[in-house]
Amino acid sequence: MIQDMSRKGFTLVEVIVILVVLSILAAVAVPVAFRIFQVTAEDTTREEMDNIKKAMIGNPQKLQSSFRSDFGFLGDIGCMPATLDQLLSAGGLPTPYTFDTTKQAGAGWKGPYITGTPGEDFTTDQWGNAYTYTVTGGPCPPASMTATLTSNGPNGAAGGGDDITVSIGAGETTATVRGKVINTSGAGLASVPVEFYSAVSGTLTTTGGTTDANGNYSFGSVPFGPRAVNANPPAILLVPASVTVSGGGNRDVNFQVANYSNTSITIDRILVNCAGLTNGGVRYDDITVDGGGDITSANNIVCNPAPAPPGTDVTDQTMAANPTPPSSLRVVVDSPDTQLPDFVLRGGSTRTISILRFETAGGATVNMSGQTFSVSFYDTAAALIATVTVVTP
Repeated sequence: MIQDMSRKGFTLVEVIVILVVLSILAAVAVPVAFRIFQVTAEDTTREEMDNIKKAMIGNPQKLQSSFRSDFGFLGDIGCMPATLDQLLSAGGLPTPYTFDTTKQAGAGWKGPYITGTPGEDFTTDQWGNAYTYTVTGGPCPPASMTATLTSNGPNGAAGGGDDITVSIGAGETTATVRGKVINTSGAGLASVPVEFYSAVSGTLTTTGGTTDANGNYSFGSVPFGPRAVNANPPAILLVPASVTVSGGGNRDVNFQVANYSNTSITIDRILVNCAGLTNGGVRYDDITVDGGGDITSANNIVCNPAPAPPGTDVTDQTMAANPTPPSSLRVVVDSPDTQLPDFVLRGGSTRTISILRFETAGGATVNMSGQTFSVSFYDTAAALIATVTVVTP
């Protein structure tokens, strides 16, 4: 009989060797697996925090027609969220988002800006700990609107050396906006009221300003996003570079005014205030329009000291409405110092005003070169239309 000598299993020594090898492999694999988990959790947390930041202030890389198109919660509300949950539900914020076609700007909550469940999911990191979200100074302008989003990291303790923080600086949320109002010749227009339309706390808000002597204006603490601007020119505006002096001894002053408004006006009275003159001039004789005859009813009209409103009665002068009144210009605010396109005012009925024969009290001619004075225009109801400052060359 032949004995079957084939082996049916492992010896005790072999089993022990296998167990030792498995233990060594486990001792090596577990820390590696744990480290892989920690790295994955950290990467996932950082990605989620970056997505939360984009939900708050948008993604600067998203463009449409070469302009940034994504501003997230900030663009619609004009503020940073007070809590992370506002990225998912409106709460007490105005909703729905509404767009004003006249102002060419809108405001209101139109989220969700991120996916998840209120109070859960996106509000906790990969280790199950809630994010810490802080807004410095308040969520809305004119506060600085800076914020931090922090995960306590793997150890779950704040300040443990492994915290993960995402910062949002004021340079990513608010801007100083600058622009210029010009005529079709490119000259800046002074004293033009300007309105800027922006979302604040989810409500479309109008902020007013006025152009300076060169036509420039600016607005501060403007939240990033799609906004709009409009110029609302007064009925009478001094035409840039239109002031000249003429006559014997440069005694006459000529300048142009324009009606850029959408309303026809009638000038019934004119008040010339010579208080700023440094040449001794205290009176003038006549006012003419467009080179025509005298439209005043008296001579030797006192202008210093300043006469009482509404000034001197003149033959009524009508200026037609602007046939092309300005409409709002939609703009994108996306940098801390945003320069807007020039706002061009077109049209405007223009008249040339000449104030003749400036004199001293004794009747001596005065030279009007390099002088400054103001002229106010009143309507038939003796209501002030506008005042312009005339600076002679």
